[in-house]
Amino acid sequence: MYAAVLFVGINNCSTVQPVVAIERTVFYRERAAGMYSALPYALAQVICELPYVFVQTTYYTLIVYAMVSFEWVAKKFLWFFFISFFSFLYFTYYGMMTVSITPNQQVAAIFAAAFYALFNLFSGFFIPRPSSFISK
Repeated sequence: MYAAVLFVGINNCSTVQPVVAIERTVFYRERAAGMYSALPYALAQVICELPYVFVQTTYYTLIVYAMVSFEWVAKKFLWFFFISFFSFLYFTYYGMMTVSITPNQQVAAIFAAAFYALFNLFSGFFIPRPSSFISK
């Protein structure tokens, strides 16, 4: 599950970068024409990713939850869906952010790749410490 979420997240980040890079030229043209300002454009970019990631997470969650044979309890399923949804969203938004703060798509891809190791490090396995008592 860990590797699958990381793979789908990195795929989302890499996939959204060319789209946002192309949209940047459209934004510059429309902004110069006085059509709209930056805030509504940024909010529209954020909101338009929600349905796509929601559908993607729905498919992912149903398939993975069934394949792993987790217990079919609504509370557990919804927590799994919640964590997966927001993990995919932060990868997608990270890809959008890298294109927004760098001069072109190539630099954004290099910048994003530098942080994949950090995502891997901090979203990894949780190893609990041993219990202090032994039950008899």
